[in-house]
Amino acid sequence: FEAFYRDHIRKLLAARGKRRYLSKGNYNVTRVAYLHKLFPDARFIIPVRDPVWHIASLMKQHRLFREGERGNDRALEYMRRVGHFEFGLDLRPINCGDGGKVHEIQELWEAGEDVRGWARYWAMVYGYLADTLDWEPTLREAAMVLRYEDLCDRPEETMGRMMVHCGLTDADRIVKAHAHRLKPPGYYRPDFSNRELEAIAEETHVIGTIFGYQSQ
Repeated sequence: FEAFYRDHIRKLLAARGKRRYLSKGNYNVTRVAYLHKLFPDARFIIPVRDPVWHIASLMKQHRLFREGERGNDRALEYMRRVGHFEFGLDLRPINCGDGGKVHEIQELWEAGEDVRGWARYWAMVYGYLADTLDWEPTLREAAMVLRYEDLCDRPEETMGRMMVHCGLTDADRIVKAHAHRLKPPGYYRPDFSNRELEAIAEETHVIGTIFGYQSQ
């Protein structure tokens, strides 16, 4: 598989006459160490966001997928066929190696504790990432944790650091062309109850502090 995958990437680069390959995927979260082993010169950008806002965004996306799949049977079939279960009617948590935690999250969702379930999911995924970066010093050097808030508040500075980390050329021109477009969303805001905010804080406080977030 490893030889095939490397050759597959090389083929894509050759077919397009390019030198760099960009991969964005939620399921890469549990594969970063393995991908780093396969491609030691790869660079990783790991985005993170304030858990309250991130959970609100995840729940909104999940709702939209559910609505779309209810109105189109083929949509659900397609998502299953391509192996994407992040959102929608066949929602399945990414297993980061703790089957018991995955079961807890599923039980919370089934019991109607959606917010707490998503909060525990957030903590599980980012806790796994924090541990992985701690255990893998060479991966830690190859990875940049990028806070969404920093990208919106200081887009030129944050984009510049990202470009340097990835070894990309023509950074100044690219940053100047795109930095002004980066801003927090204005089309929705979290509308959690006090009880739900307390649940998010309880579930995410420990891991959130690792990434510089304080419970609200």
